[in-house]
Amino acid sequence: MLLKTIIILLLIANIIALGTAFYAMMTDMGSSEGTRTAKFLTVRVSLAALLLVVVAYGIITGDLGLAAPWHPAATP
Repeated sequence: MLLKTIIILLLIANIIALGTAFYAMMTDMGSSEGTRTAKFLTVRVSLAALLLVVVAYGIITGDLGLAAPWHPAATP
């Protein structure tokens, strides 16, 4: 359950970082200091990479599994 909570928090943080980058892009539109957008997008990419690592860890350890109803391995 802890792993699923971490995944949800990383997804929310990723969306917040994307929104922050969008806001920085809109406010710095005419400014010569437009590096804030790149910094926030770097944070977003880092969060996405961390999310992939956490999901891969969950699948490898068996904490996360396949529960799609259309997949033959998911039926009891």
